[in-house]
Amino acid sequence: MPVRLPFGKTTLSFGLPSSWTEKAVLMPDSSFDEIDLEAELDRQLAAPIAMNSSHAGDFSSAKVCVVVDDATRPTPVCRLFPLLFRKLKEKGLQEKNLTVLVSCGTHAPMTEESILHRLGVPSRGGMKIVNHDCFSEGALCSLGTTSSGMEVSLNRHLMEGDSLFLIGTIEPHIMAGFGGGLKNILPGCAGLKTIMDTHLMGPAEERFGNIGRFASECAVRQRIEEGALLAKKNCFLINTVLDPFNKPIGLFCGDPVEAFREGCALARRSWGIQVPFQSDVLIVSSNPMNHDLCQASKAFGSAVSAIRPGGLLIACLSVENGLGDYSVSPTDRGYEFTRDLVRKVGVEEYVLWKEREAGRKFSFYERFLSHSNGQVLRKADVYVYCPEIPEEILDSFGFFKGFNSMEKLLEEAEKNFPGAEAIISPYGGACFPYREGTEKKEGGNAGCI
Repeated sequence: MPVRLPFGKTTLSFGLPSSWTEKAVLMPDSSFDEIDLEAELDRQLAAPIAMNSSHAGDFSSAKVCVVVDDATRPTPVCRLFPLLFRKLKEKGLQEKNLTVLVSCGTHAPMTEESILHRLGVPSRGGMKIVNHDCFSEGALCSLGTTSSGMEVSLNRHLMEGDSLFLIGTIEPHIMAGFGGGLKNILPGCAGLKTIMDTHLMGPAEERFGNIGRFASECAVRQRIEEGALLAKKNCFLINTVLDPFNKPIGLFCGDPVEAFREGCALARRSWGIQVPFQSDVLIVSSNPMNHDLCQASKAFGSAVSAIRPGGLLIACLSVENGLGDYSVSPTDRGYEFTRDLVRKVGVEEYVLWKEREAGRKFSFYERFLSHSNGQVLRKADVYVYCPEIPEEILDSFGFFKGFNSMEKLLEEAEKNFPGAEAIISPYGGACFPYREGTEKKEGGNAGCI
């Protein structure tokens, strides 16, 4: 039977090489009922904690900051923000005292038109709209140091607001266990030094093995929460959990730590998949992470644990916005050279070597992407099918071998991996495998392979 993968807005179909055997298809649980998102938010905003502040529910003189994630996240902000905005105005909030802060992290800023579209409003009216700029010292406020030695600086608009509302989504994340929660504040609205500390602290093999882990067993998430809580603000979380088709199956509102923990339990049930074995080959679609190459490359790390060491990852990527923020410097040494050197000296030493070759120190984001993609390459060969980006550009990064023809990719794959057993992951942008028989509850063994 042919393999059929969701591929952006279409379906990608192809046959496996004749010598290969399909061993399993990793399908996340799609049995959850869709919730009435607006009705559920309306109900949860009616809870006393939602509008509780030093103003006792009267926002007529309050300054409010609403933090929303950017376009690289699938959060249905346009369905959530208008209702929150209306409720706040009913409580007396003046538009001039509302700031919408886009938690860009190190991502490119959004245009005002795209922000308004994301918010689901026709115009900015009297409110302020701000893209967070992690490079602008004048936009930051220093809050001190955490127990791990991380210096925390956050956007000044967070500190100037009397109340914060965080709109985001809880989804599996290779470093933080799950996205969402206070991650909208840190690293989303943090200074570059703070972002670097959350992303580059400790060896890569420890940082990039956290997908699907709860906070109790994820040091990166613990650093995020400790740093963000230094803001000591009245903060209300509004986080969705979506299924593979971006259907909302849960809404978690309230305390930014407690509500997030509850949401993670549902996200793990929705996206975690029991896999009692590893395969020679994993074929993965980036769905639902198709914004750009940077977002789609999450598929490399999300399911690579299902491949045996020395195996092959075939990533089928459909990207709507090309390279996006993917900022890895090209190399003229080729894919095989990069693969062999990374496996010989490790990811960190490879990046240092590449910096010496280039005669410059790489930006934070290039180091992060190099560590992330290099960590996958240490374990498995990586072939990428991405028709929107020319093969020569894909090849130039060194971390994967690019193909614009699926037929050509499979021919090369069978030649190098004859008689392989293959696992198929149609929603590998977010779904992740864990060992059969491990517990899925908070505080238990995450069981990632």
